[in-house]
Amino acid sequence: MTLIIERIIASFLIITGLSYWFQSLIWKDLIKELLTKPAWLIFWSILFLPWGLIVVFSHNLWVANWTVIITVIGWLITTKCILYLLVPSWADFVKNWSDEFLQRYIHIAGGIETVLGCVLLFLSFGR
Repeated sequence: MTLIIERIIASFLIITGLSYWFQSLIWKDLIKELLTKPAWLIFWSILFLPWGLIVVFSHNLWVANWTVIITVIGWLITTKCILYLLVPSWADFVKNWSDEFLQRYIHIAGGIETVLGCVLLFLSFGR
């Protein structure tokens, strides 16, 4: 089960990272829209919370190797979703970012996500 979760998370990172990279304008617009309507943040959190919880409950491995990255990602997803559900305004600071800065941030995040996903997918096939 943990191997499947590792590969799903790695694949998700690759796909979303590439999407951030190639569609940063659309992601920028989505983020701006989500921040103007807290109801959408709650909706997205309800969609992603189960994924974070699945990782937390089935892959909660605090070991001294690369698989701990999957555990940390699960905890980050879960924490972020809980914050949006309980305190939707916690990310309001992003509203002050310029469109150019936000798009650059998304672009860089996409590159980092894609590389991280590729590394994790590669390591999962080495198990």
